[in-house]
Amino acid sequence: MNDTIIASLIGAIGIVIGALITLFGLGVQSYLQSRRERKLHIMRKREELYIEACQVLMEHDKYRRNHQWPRKCKDMFNALQGQMIIYASKKIYDEYYKLDSEICQCYDKMRDARAIEAKADEMADKIVAFGTKMRKELGVKGVL
Repeated sequence: MNDTIIASLIGAIGIVIGALITLFGLGVQSYLQSRRERKLHIMRKREELYIEACQVLMEHDKYRRNHQWPRKCKDMFNALQGQMIIYASKKIYDEYYKLDSEICQCYDKMRDARAIEAKADEMADKIVAFGTKMRKELGVKGVL
């Protein structure tokens, strides 16, 4: 009878250990899945944000080269600022503000149409290079 009780206790302990290992495995799996989903969510937000950032830069360049600065441009820039702080990497965040500042100032004293057009080409190249850095960060292979 003692052997039966001992065998039952060992079987029960085995079941408890198996259940604990299973629970631990499920917990780890759940954690890893949650982490993957969070990374994917942040990458999607960054992708949307980076597309919008490029649009803002191109819009600013278009208006500044004609020596205009409509309220719409300030509103677009300000609306993007909070999202940039939260979702953009520091490297992209810093470069975005540097490039936007350069766009806002580079045409100020220019009046010659050819010089403005040359500067516009230069700024377009910088925006494309900035877009390439964003694609690289997102892991997207670009066409440019």
